Amino acid sequence: MKRRTLLGTGLGVMAVAGTTAHAQSAVALTLVTDRPAAAQALADRVARTSGGTIQITVQTAPASDAAGFLSTVSSGGADMYLSAEEAFVDTNAAFGIFSSMPGGMSPSELESWVLVADGRFMWDILGEEYGIKSFMAGDDGPMPIWSKAPLSGAGDLTGSKVGSVGLGVNVMRAMGASDVSDIRISGVDVASLDAFEGLNVAQMAAAGLLGTFPHMTTPNAGRPASALSVGFNLGTWDALSETDQLLLDRCIMAEHGLNRAKAMHDSATALQAAGNAVTSHEMPQDIWNAQITASNATMLEIIESGDLGADVGDAYLYFIGDVAGWSEIGETAFFLGRKGALSQ
Repeated sequence: MKRRTLLGTGLGVMAVAGTTAHAQSAVALTLVTDRPAAAQALADRVARTSGGTIQITVQTAPASDAAGFLSTVSSGGADMYLSAEEAFVDTNAAFGIFSSMPGGMSPSELESWVLVADGRFMWDILGEEYGIKSFMAGDDGPMPIWSKAPLSGAGDLTGSKVGSVGLGVNVMRAMGASDVSDIRISGVDVASLDAFEGLNVAQMAAAGLLGTFPHMTTPNAGRPASALSVGFNLGTWDALSETDQLLLDRCIMAEHGLNRAKAMHDSATALQAAGNAVTSHEMPQDIWNAQITASNATMLEIIESGDLGADVGDAYLYFIGDVAGWSEIGETAFFLGRKGALSQ
């Protein structure tokens, strides 16, 4: 397949200013979200940083409504959303790449692709098709598979009631699972499942599910990252002054870093608090192999879906190929070495 000739045109990361930057004129925006705490924190930061001249009104909806945020914002029913864009995979599966691509990038790799490489350009191309301008707004981190009983092999998933979110649903089905639920759809009883993915430790604790699913299996190829996004109606974004755009961009960037750090901290403390209530298991090799095979098939479907999917998928694969070697040397090797040192 042919690679785009405009790769590498991503915008660099801008430092977040510590001083108040006033918007040029009063701006009122509406934001719909299934993440009310993160959305309100963003609205408060924007109000402070703009000196009150940019006001964001937060409208909360359940996670089961997140799939409709794209059409709500693109049609002008709201100016912005804050959610995980994997909710939009039924509209275009390429949206899932910018949230969590099974078998794909870690949070730091995805961040690098979007913020300083060609991911920004590809995200803009995808967004323009639907009247949206998107920004990274946090990451809930890699997620395990949670199960009622220990997982011994792929049959424990393919022959059971399982759940996932976004492209993970496609991967579970591609693995051969016949009873797969999207856990964010209204009416799905997560507690009735045998195993599922899509929540980190802190979210499991908050939902009261750790007692029902005490077995945590990692590393999980199905959820290497769980990025959140802020999406603007493209017409609304383009109508803003450059000063207002810069202010909003920097505020979103600040909340992205804070949300990502908070997710890591909250899951670490939740796991510590759970103690012996959670048993950690290493992923069986045949499950991992099945996940990778199914992930490759899912990516191929995106690439073959049309020019837009091909462009986004192609750019994603080129970048992960370029960065994987450094990730292995710079992060994975260190973590493995540190594990040995901490065990002494």
